[in-house]
Amino acid sequence: MTRRLLPLALTLPLLAGCDPQGLDLYSPTDARDYVRSCARARSDVMCRAMQPTLAAVSGPVSVLLPNTGDTEREEALTRFLAGRGTTLTAFRRDAALQAAFARANIFPVAQLRTGTFRTLDGTPHEVTCAEQTSGLGPECQIGPLGGVDHLHYRKPQADSLYATSPQTLGELIFFPF
Repeated sequence: MTRRLLPLALTLPLLAGCDPQGLDLYSPTDARDYVRSCARARSDVMCRAMQPTLAAVSGPVSVLLPNTGDTEREEALTRFLAGRGTTLTAFRRDAALQAAFARANIFPVAQLRTGTFRTLDGTPHEVTCAEQTSGLGPECQIGPLGGVDHLHYRKPQADSLYATSPQTLGELIFFPF
């Protein structure tokens, strides 16, 4: 009997120390929760940059995040910042630059649909959405970015998080700021 309980006795304290939001089994409840969970990863600079802006915005939001891994996001942001004459290190320290990134990639609406929408920085973007063509939700063309709402299954309770990719390979994977 003791031999059977020993593995369980050793596993329970280990699991008790795990953060459930760090597990792949966690399902975010809305866009802010998704970004908050994503920002827990030390390597995800984009989610960390969005948090203060999302905290300051009341009401629903549609967040755009590249549909890539943390490393690819960081590399794309590094290339973009180099073109502006700055670095990723400077971006991490500059709250105004992070806020500019966030405002360029957040819409103050619960869900995008076909029409013209403005991001928080005031830039208008043409959006064209098709009915649900994949199991993930409706696919939208958001300016030069394609996007799928990863929180579509939670409608109408949740706002939106669009996993984006460029229309043309090699193009920017987020909106410039």
